[in-house]
Amino acid sequence: MKRTLIASAAFASLLAVASASAADLPAYTKAPAVAAVFSWTGPYIGLNLGYSWGRGATDGTYTQGSALAVNTVVTPISGRADVNGFIGGGQLGYNWQFGSWVTGLEGDIQFSNERASGLVACPVGAVGCAGSTFTRDYKLDWFGTARGRIGFLPAERILLYATGGLAYGNFSGSSWTLPMNIGTWSSLQAGWTVGAGVEAALGYNWSVKFEYLYMDLGKVGGSSAINGLNRWVFDTKFTDSIARVGLNYKFGGPAAVVARY
Repeated sequence: MKRTLIASAAFASLLAVASASAADLPAYTKAPAVAAVFSWTGPYIGLNLGYSWGRGATDGTYTQGSALAVNTVVTPISGRADVNGFIGGGQLGYNWQFGSWVTGLEGDIQFSNERASGLVACPVGAVGCAGSTFTRDYKLDWFGTARGRIGFLPAERILLYATGGLAYGNFSGSSWTLPMNIGTWSSLQAGWTVGAGVEAALGYNWSVKFEYLYMDLGKVGGSSAINGLNRWVFDTKFTDSIARVGLNYKFGGPAAVVARY
């Protein structure tokens, strides 16, 4: 009996020592999870595809003269045509992120199949209207832009932005009437563009965007004379509304890693 009591007391003493030692050991905790933070900063390159609703507007005068240079009649002429078609091309740029704001520069080059023909004529019933009608063909061969972008991040991977800057492109076609062919024409134009868009990041390198641009390429002039008597003087103004979707690849990975508990 005495031996049993002594063994029990010894065992209780060991338990007490073990408990005290365990209390002095540091507590084990699970390591925090590590998550990557997405950043919009960096260069990118991409492709796009879309549709354009263009407008060619021709305005000018038709002068009807005589061999004696008397009884000259000047009549206003005008014509309009919807120059619509598909577009596609590529873009490259660079973004800088500052908190919830993103600024950047982007350039693109686009190929276009926008085509149209329109009748240019004087107002119905105008004096000297006879012979003052011709057909104007319109064609946007290609265009490009060089723009700045500024945007806001309502979420880490969603960018809402406004954009604007330089636009340029080649506008061409032909103008003809009977019995005289006024001729073909082609002009490299420079103008401006403004627009807005939304871009969503996919993973750390890819993103998709939808963008709208309004583009104004200015005016293309022209003139022609018949026998030195009758003369057309006109210019054509071209504007375009562009809707397109794009896919971008951003070089580089996440900006940093943070611990999430």
